Amino acid sequence: MKLVKLSPKEFDNYATNSKYSSYFQTSAYGNLLNKFDLKEEYIGFQENNELVGAFVMFYKYVFMTFKYAYVPRGIIIDYDNQELVRSAMRELKASLLKSHFLLLKIDPLIVCSERDKKGNILFKNPKIDTIMDNLKKCGFTHLGFNSYFEGTKPRWEAELDLRKDTKVLFKELSKQTRNKLRKATKYGLGIYKDDKCDFAKIYHLIDKKNNYSLKYYEQMRECFKENCELYYAKLNTKIYVENSKYLYEKELEINDYLTSVIQSNGYKGKNMNKILTKKMESDKLLASYKNYMVIATDLLKQYPDGIIVGATIIVKSGNKIFLIVEGSNKEYKNLEATYLTKWKIIEQYANSQYEYFNLGAIAGVFKQEDNQYKGLNEMKFSYNAIAKEYIGEFDLVINSPMYSLYRSMSPKK
Repeated sequence: MKLVKLSPKEFDNYATNSKYSSYFQTSAYGNLLNKFDLKEEYIGFQENNELVGAFVMFYKYVFMTFKYAYVPRGIIIDYDNQELVRSAMRELKASLLKSHFLLLKIDPLIVCSERDKKGNILFKNPKIDTIMDNLKKCGFTHLGFNSYFEGTKPRWEAELDLRKDTKVLFKELSKQTRNKLRKATKYGLGIYKDDKCDFAKIYHLIDKKNNYSLKYYEQMRECFKENCELYYAKLNTKIYVENSKYLYEKELEINDYLTSVIQSNGYKGKNMNKILTKKMESDKLLASYKNYMVIATDLLKQYPDGIIVGATIIVKSGNKIFLIVEGSNKEYKNLEATYLTKWKIIEQYANSQYEYFNLGAIAGVFKQEDNQYKGLNEMKFSYNAIAKEYIGEFDLVINSPMYSLYRSMSPKK
């Protein structure tokens, strides 16, 4: 076993075909972080002139000449092969020690379990304990099975299987989500792909989501090229007015009918409570539609050519699509822009070379009353996604004396 430096192309050729592949372990992501003052190295493990593992490592100087390293969603290697992992980690630790590294952090894409929206286990990795013990024997310290977002990368993510027909995928959406999509379309919301990826015009919709600068997203576009895509939701204000008026008038007819039934002296019977309930529901809808109609009319005056109300950025890597960030204008939250955008992406890539849509972080808590992020979970599970639980973060101390000194001088870092 020996360590070898890889070219970005050699690394991509190896990493793309692995079950542990992710956009974090690509040369495109390496180039991206390099533009923000992080150094990267592409390293391979070689046996008999054949690659048996690889990773891109990012590092920075933190203490005198000593460095801190992080391998996001790596190392890419066969974790089921205990001897291979031990041999590789021995070589890696020895190399990092010579190169003045203090600490190495990894959070590999090793799946512990897959669950449905209620937390029922669909798949449990029978080798997870063996893999965990082996990494500990290699000197790694596990940082725990967190349920929220305490780690550098989320330990729980939602993922949708795209290997189905769009009719099946639509049927598998929750009833509430299907209604939201129909409602958004009726109001005149359209989803468009921006081939130029003009992030400047939508940045105000996502700027508070990940605290990344506009420059970060622009550099992402440059690094991932055609694999980075921007979609935006644009409201056709003319259709919004027309449909708001139509919905109001239609509901007004229903409301008038219910009023006439209630006021009819000849109407008696046990169904009166149902009629009264329907009338109250209709009153609420009528007030809501009237409000939409007023808002729509004002919007048409201000934005006769329409207005962008939502945006979503994705990255394609390997056989997966990754949701990077999404956002919408809260003033138009009734339009459900992010719901419709995700569906249009699903529609476009169903039954394609991209087999999965990674919807990003969720909380690993499945009892609603205990989950402070239940809205986030509900939204992502509403697409019939499953929860994927990963093994979590590990730290490997490379130089114990110097790391202890560093920690004593910088306890908060």
